[in-house]
Amino acid sequence: MILNFRQTSFSSKILQKVYILALKNYPMATSIRKKAHFSSTHAHELMESATDEKEEYMSEKKRLDSIKKRAAKLTEKFHKGSDTHSFNHLASVLVGGDRNQMLNAVERLQGRSRVLVELAMFSNFPFVRLAAVSNLTGDAEALGDIAKFCPHDDARAASVDELSANNEATVDVACSSFFKDTRLEAVSSLTNNAALSKVASRSPNTDSRTAAFEKLSHDHNALKKVADDSPYSTARKAAIKKLSSNVPALSALLIASKYPDAKKLAAVLLSELVEEIDDAEVLVEIAKLSPQQDSRYLAVGRLWKHAWALRRIAFESSYKDVKSTALMLLSDLVPNLDDPEILAEVAILSPYEDCRASAVERLVGHSAALLSVASKSKFKTTRSQALHKLKGDVEALKGILRLSKYKDVRDGAHKLASAPDIFHSELARILG
Repeated sequence: MILNFRQTSFSSKILQKVYILALKNYPMATSIRKKAHFSSTHAHELMESATDEKEEYMSEKKRLDSIKKRAAKLTEKFHKGSDTHSFNHLASVLVGGDRNQMLNAVERLQGRSRVLVELAMFSNFPFVRLAAVSNLTGDAEALGDIAKFCPHDDARAASVDELSANNEATVDVACSSFFKDTRLEAVSSLTNNAALSKVASRSPNTDSRTAAFEKLSHDHNALKKVADDSPYSTARKAAIKKLSSNVPALSALLIASKYPDAKKLAAVLLSELVEEIDDAEVLVEIAKLSPQQDSRYLAVGRLWKHAWALRRIAFESSYKDVKSTALMLLSDLVPNLDDPEILAEVAILSPYEDCRASAVERLVGHSAALLSVASKSKFKTTRSQALHKLKGDVEALKGILRLSKYKDVRDGAHKLASAPDIFHSELARILG
C-alpha cells in the first residue's frame, strides 16, 4: 500500500473534511435555522471521524518507518556481503586469473600499499609484480622495502626506478639493500654529489662505496667530505689520495680531522709542498707528523719566529730530532719572549745553560713560573737559580717542599723558609 501525503497540517485536513460533509448533508442550507441544527450534532460526529483517521495515519506512519529501518539493515548487510565476496573474488583473480583480469585487479588496489607490497614481493607473475610497483609511486617507504628485501630482481629494479627522484630513499637502498645489483643500480641512479658522498662515506658495503666514490672522483668538496666523515679507513685514504694536489683541502684535513691516519696521510702528501705553505698551523702539524726528516726540518725552520708553534712541536712531536730543533730555536728567542709559560719551559728543558739562565732572569716576579722551574728542571744550576729568585716568597718555598722530586731543591727551600727573619715574619702574619 502506497500513501501520498500532502504537505498540509493535520488540523487543516480536519476542517476541510468537516466542510465537505456539511455540504453533502445540507446542500441547499440557506436559512439560519438549518445551519444552527448542523453546528452541534454533526460537528461532533465529524470530529470523531477525523480522530479515527488521525489514528489510522499514525499507525500507517509507524509501519512505514519500521519497513524503512529493516530495508536499511538489509541494504547494509547486502553491501558488506558484496564487498567480502568481491575481495575474495579479487584474491582469486590475483592468484589464478588471466593477464587482463590480474592487471585490472591490481588497478583496483590503488592506495592499498600493504597489499601492493605483498604482490610485489610474493606474486609469481612478473607483470603483477611490476604493476604493483607502478601503483606504489610516491610511497618511498614501501618502494624502499621492496628494493632492499624483495627476492625478485625485476621488482627491485622497478622500485629503484620509481625512487630515482628521492635522493634520501635511494641512498638508503644503496647502503642497505641485501642485493649487490640493486645497490649498484641505486648508486647509478644518483646524480647528486652530496647524496653520492653519503654512500661513499657510510655504506657498509664495499661495492656501493666504491661505485659512489668513482662517480665523485672530480668533486674535491665531496671527496673532502668522504675523508672527513667516513668511518672506513680505506674510503678515507682513497679520498685523500684523490686530493693530493689540493693544498687547502689537505691542510684542512691535517688540522681538523678526527682520524689520526687521515692526518698522517695528509701530512705525507703535504711534505712535498712545504715551501708552498704559509699557514703556521699546517707547518706545525707537518713538523709533528711527517715521516720525512727533511720535510720536518724545513717546516720547523719556517717557524723560527713563532714561539707558540715551536713550543707545541717541542712538546707534541713524536720525533726527537724535530723536538730538539724546536727547543733550540725557542731558546734563541728568549730575549724577545714575554710569555711566562714559554720562558719556564725553556728554563726547564733547554740544553743551553745561558738560555736557561736568561729565561730565569726574565721570570723574576712570576712566582708560579719560577716555582715550576725550581720544581721540575733537570738542571741543578737552573733549579738553584730559580729557588734563589723565590727567596722572599714563603708560599712558593712551601710549594717546592710539596712538589719537587729533587732533594737538593727541597732542602734549599726549607733552609730559606726557616731563616729567622723570614720565619718570624711568617709567624707574625699567621698570628695576625
